[in-house]
Amino acid sequence: MAKKLEAKINNKSKGRIESLKKNLKKSKSKRYLLILLILVVVGLGLYLGKSLFIAALVSGRPITRFELVRELEKGAGKQTLESLITKELISQKAQKEGVTVSDEDVKKEIENISKMIESQGSTLDAALSIQGQTREDLEENVKIQKTVEKLLQEEVVISDEDTLKYFEENKSLYGEEAVFEDLKDDIREQLKQEKLSTAFQEWMTKLKNESQIIYFVNF
Repeated sequence: MAKKLEAKINNKSKGRIESLKKNLKKSKSKRYLLILLILVVVGLGLYLGKSLFIAALVSGRPITRFELVRELEKGAGKQTLESLITKELISQKAQKEGVTVSDEDVKKEIENISKMIESQGSTLDAALSIQGQTREDLEENVKIQKTVEKLLQEEVVISDEDTLKYFEENKSLYGEEAVFEDLKDDIREQLKQEKLSTAFQEWMTKLKNESQIIYFVNF
């Protein structure tokens, strides 16, 4: 009787051990499968995102993004950084003053630019290509320009007297048959942009002096 009981216990123990072995094998298989899946995902990510790390391959030797950025910084790093700082200061000031520019305003200005370029026998896309810019770049620049105009609108008021005075002093530029009424809007816009440029430089210098700007890189 005791032997039968012992045999029964041994059989149960063996069964449990076999069951544990099977579960362990399954667990290992799942673990290996998970590791393999992770490696595949990482490898695929590195392949698809190789341009994030490598800019070019020369006879198998990679030129990294870091090398590219370092060289670009040497050439135009300071100018680019100052441009980014300027954009950020304009954005912060506009937010503080509650100044916004609608997409419709941007679209309308781009249409005007496009018409002007077409009147000169070219196209907007061709002009952008020459400058190495995209329509997205233009939209951003126009939005910044319009934001600055709104922020400084009180400082760039052009009166009718200013417009007429400029026309009288520069008649030779327009020809003897030029009519002031036909040109006054163009002259007003020209004077506005000239005055805006001067006012902007003074305003931005003051804004930078009043802001806390900490540089972590030197060029």
